[in-house]
Amino acid sequence: MRARQIQGYTLIEMLIVIALLALIAAVATPAFDGDNDVVLDRAAADVAAAMRFAHAEAIRTGEPYGVNANQFGQSVKVYRLDDSVIPAVIHYDVRNPLTKQIYDLRFGGGGAEVGITSVYFKFDGFFFPQDLIGFSGATGVPKYNDSGTIRMLETGYVRLGLDGLTRTISVAPVTGRVTIQ
Repeated sequence: MRARQIQGYTLIEMLIVIALLALIAAVATPAFDGDNDVVLDRAAADVAAAMRFAHAEAIRTGEPYGVNANQFGQSVKVYRLDDSVIPAVIHYDVRNPLTKQIYDLRFGGGGAEVGITSVYFKFDGFFFPQDLIGFSGATGVPKYNDSGTIRMLETGYVRLGLDGLTRTISVAPVTGRVTIQ
C-alpha cells in the first residue's frame, strides 16, 4: 500500500495571502482622522448652540443677550445685558436650558484638546475687533453696546482648532444667523 503524501502551503504562498488580505482590509476601511473630527465638530456645535441660544433669548425676551468668546481664557459664556443703566452691565447668570448650569463652555487649548484659536467680532466704528457680541432685544440684530453707542456687526467668527483641524463658527451681520464651516 502506498503512503499518502501530505501537502501544505509554502511560506511564500502564505505571505501572498496575508498581503492580499491586508490590501483588502486597507481598501475596505473608511479613511478618517479618528475621533478628532468628531470631537471638533461637537465643540463647534456647542459654541454655535450658545450663540443661537443668546440670539433666540434676545428675540424671545426682548432683552439684549450676547456671547463672550475669550481666546485667552479659552471660554465661551452667554450673558444678559442690563442696558437700563449707563454703562450697561453684563450679567453672567444665563443658564443652559439643557443642563440648568451657568452657560459657560470651557476649552483646553492644548494640542490634545479643542482650543479657541481666534475670536474676531468687528463692529462699525471700531478699529480693533472685540471678543463680545450682543444681540438686540426683540430683533436679534448682532451689535455691540459701546457705552450707549450701538455699533453694528461687520463680520464675526470664533475659530476652534484641534491637531491642525479647524472649524469656524460665523455670525452673519444684520440677521445674526450662526453657521459652522
